[in-house]
Amino acid sequence: MTISRPRQLRLLALAALCVGCGFGPPSPTNTPGASGNSSTPGGSGGVPNMGGGAAGTPATAAGAGAGGSGGQGGDTSQAGLGPVGGAAGAGGLGGSMSVAGGPPVYSAKPMSVVAYSPYRDGQAPGGVQPTEAQVREDLELLKPLVDGVRVYGTDGANGFVPDLCDELGIDLHIGAWIDGLASDEPNTRALAAVVSEGHPSIKTAIVGNEVLARSDDNLVTEERLIELINIYKGAVTVQGVTVAAADTYPQWMVNRPNLAASVDLVIWHTYGWWSGADIANAYPLVSKRYDDMMALYPNKPMLLGETGWPSMFDRMSTDLTTTAVGSEANQARFYREALAGFRARNLPMWMFSAIDEQWKATSGEGMVGAWWGIFTTARTPKAAALEMMTALP
Repeated sequence: MTISRPRQLRLLALAALCVGCGFGPPSPTNTPGASGNSSTPGGSGGVPNMGGGAAGTPATAAGAGAGGSGGQGGDTSQAGLGPVGGAAGAGGLGGSMSVAGGPPVYSAKPMSVVAYSPYRDGQAPGGVQPTEAQVREDLELLKPLVDGVRVYGTDGANGFVPDLCDELGIDLHIGAWIDGLASDEPNTRALAAVVSEGHPSIKTAIVGNEVLARSDDNLVTEERLIELINIYKGAVTVQGVTVAAADTYPQWMVNRPNLAASVDLVIWHTYGWWSGADIANAYPLVSKRYDDMMALYPNKPMLLGETGWPSMFDRMSTDLTTTAVGSEANQARFYREALAGFRARNLPMWMFSAIDEQWKATSGEGMVGAWWGIFTTARTPKAAALEMMTALP
């Protein structure tokens, strides 16, 4: 099934696939520790007016996703979520401030932006690459649901994405992969070169992804990351594309005014699942962390660039009091609550991720790395995607 089929077929598929899962129609209203990376193992990705809730179902292998850094959202206990923030608003794309009651930051599309990586079964970074036709098929699948996609590199099959996004009218937020290797500067310059081609789809250039969260392994310092950001700025030849740095909530909460000042846009990531949050507390936890970020970086344009929920595997909180249960029902509930909640708050958010990638099961994140998509590797929709698809006009 694809989203180009008639609404009747979508409804039939929803009924068939969701028997017994507790779902009804929606109500109105790349390295370890990341996800979605296009060129290195690991990595980590909008917003329907969906109400209601779905009951969670236990995953089949508790704790199986506990491998990897676990630093995506900060491995905190269920209690003690940190100081309450109180900033007036968060920054939106392009440097404009986005606050509740201000200009809308969301369109009528179900999601704003979703993380996308093109690898199918039997494909992987550094190995067999998707074809242009396969990338086109994916972007056409996603287009009805999103305004834009986020990719994590310019190499391999990602090279097809800018032209295809231009053609299809999809916004593109594109990154350079930074990993403490000799490839860091070439990757940064490659990003500048792609942006300098003048693609109308490219809205954001992101230098690095969760680089500081992986600094124990890659040895990249904040100073080196700022240096690479400045290399990008010196190499790019077009104006109007937002420059961003993306890292985890704990890394930004260290307080990094120099890194924040070096970019137009602060992008931060957090996941209730990685914190072991019960699904009932997952959206409140993530929303609370938005308050923390706004309080620490007042008047700085920012957005939540990665959050989501896996469809398999469980994770226990560090205080052993709660468990984040990975299931399709819980994934759909998190999407429903987070997308509706941040739309109501008028705070920008990107989701992770679009499509499952089996190669990530051995990337360093643990087996859970393969199960963050709202579509399977066969490009069939899971419950979260089905809810959004059935709400399409």
